[in-house]
Amino acid sequence: MRIRKCSRAVIVNEFNKILLQKFEFKDVVGNKVLWVTPGGGVKENETPVEALKRELNEELGIVVDIHDKPIFEMDVLIEGKRGPFISREIYYKIAIQSDTILSIENMTKNEKDTFIELKWWSKEKLQKIENFAPREILNYF
Repeated sequence: MRIRKCSRAVIVNEFNKILLQKFEFKDVVGNKVLWVTPGGGVKENETPVEALKRELNEELGIVVDIHDKPIFEMDVLIEGKRGPFISREIYYKIAIQSDTILSIENMTKNEKDTFIELKWWSKEKLQKIENFAPREILNYF
């Protein structure tokens, strides 16, 4: 089975809220709409940290330093329209201020076509919704 390596960020602000992006995943069976952490695929010859820094610049227009070790890793089986695959995900915790200017201008065309919304979430509110992944992030902020 194909494995797609991903690097993702659990971004938390000074109010202990987490930043999530809402996307329609058009390449997944059922075109799922989910709130997810920023991040994405690790390219060949790229480390997970390098990939995450690139993705955060693309998706949010921010430049971050990442010095800490990952907070957790997981494999997720995804039913893609071109067949199932495993998303091998590595998560890093990153703190930014709630007033940080964010921009989606650097997103790829595909990301812009599937992007819906960006929002800060409290843990209490996030626990009450079903359409976010992975639920494991609730243990890390």
